[in-house]
Amino acid sequence: MKSSALARWMRWLHTYSAMLVLLLLLFFAITGITLNHPELSSSLGKTSQQLQLELPEQLPDLLDLPEGQQQAAMALYVDWLKQEHQLQGGYNLSFSPEDELLEVDFKRPAGYASVVIDLAERTAELDAEFGGYLALANDLHKGRYAGSSWKWLIDITAVFCVLFSLSGFYLLWRQPNRRDFGNATAVAGVVLALLAYIASFH
Repeated sequence: MKSSALARWMRWLHTYSAMLVLLLLLFFAITGITLNHPELSSSLGKTSQQLQLELPEQLPDLLDLPEGQQQAAMALYVDWLKQEHQLQGGYNLSFSPEDELLEVDFKRPAGYASVVIDLAERTAELDAEFGGYLALANDLHKGRYAGSSWKWLIDITAVFCVLFSLSGFYLLWRQPNRRDFGNATAVAGVVLALLAYIASFH
């Protein structure tokens, strides 16, 4: 590839890789600041919920089912909680036949929901909490309980940040009148990072 053609391609890559992830770059930059300063965290939008629930008749009685059918029946309980009570996210199940209890813990960004189901009484206690929108943004920054699709988005954003950085370096390198100052700026950034790292241990 000729140098001029490579430069045009790099300029295109530099421009549109940045535009593709522009909002995500701003999001991760801003939430990087809020994560670095936990004192900025606020309870704005924080909510909690406690509910007593009655199990619908169509849910099977786990205590009467053979062991081989209990797992499929527990999935029906989870589907009921998701559809009727809008509980989302990954979950863990804990079934105790001796105590006649089924516990379902939902993990989600900035919150949780815990449901304890009394199988004998066919009732359930729902305890849910949402930590607020700032906590949600911070958890999304970390990919905490955000699901595989969001983790893929984080990886894709990181890849385009690398492309944006390297193409920008190449374009600057092709400009002799700016190359020296650009290199000095890059070195200054490395030195600043090293000094901050060293100072953090004193």
